[in-house]
Amino acid sequence: MNLALVFYHGWGLDVNFWQPLAARLSQHPQVSFDAGYFGAPQNPTLSPDNRWVGIGHSLGFARALQTPPAGGWAALVGVAGFTRFCAPPTGGEGQPRRVVERMVRAYAREPQAVLADFLARCNLSACLPALNAVRNDARLAADLALLLDIDVQAPLRALAALPSPVLALAARDDAIVPSALTEATFAQRRNTRLVWQEQGGHALGYAHADVCAAAIADFLETV
Repeated sequence: MNLALVFYHGWGLDVNFWQPLAARLSQHPQVSFDAGYFGAPQNPTLSPDNRWVGIGHSLGFARALQTPPAGGWAALVGVAGFTRFCAPPTGGEGQPRRVVERMVRAYAREPQAVLADFLARCNLSACLPALNAVRNDARLAADLALLLDIDVQAPLRALAALPSPVLALAARDDAIVPSALTEATFAQRRNTRLVWQEQGGHALGYAHADVCAAAIADFLETV
């Protein structure tokens, strides 16, 4: 069976984020999930005729873990991905909960300003240049709040129990998903390849599509 790709974007983005990378991996059949932040949502059916590789950016990696195809993932790729975003109350790596709580409150007052500031901090302002007028604030607000408590490593143990190989691509200068959180999530997991770039930030999969495509193509050769 063919290896086929399904792309999951992160918060504040849509399928346009994946266009540069998808074009460089066009030898594989591919579809994209869209959360519906800026138009109709897309939740493609994953045919059992293919062996599916989930490729998730940021929150999209956690979403892929939660929604495997029938038969499970052939492999997973995380681009600035995580299984838990906020640091747990008992201690550990992640963004301080108060930072996300403050962002949730601000989004309720000034959604356009909060979204624009987030994309600017990610160096992704050019990714969605003209979609603010049609954004779905209810969906964006719900998934922003989801970042407070999402955890698909524990207690669900989704990543720990996953038998599939994982490729984790990350940038040392990512201000959204810190290096320490990436290390805590992926570095000690068996059957996982963690590949660092010194630069790229949270825009790694978009702004450095050539580097990411090369790493993914090499990884897929081993699947």
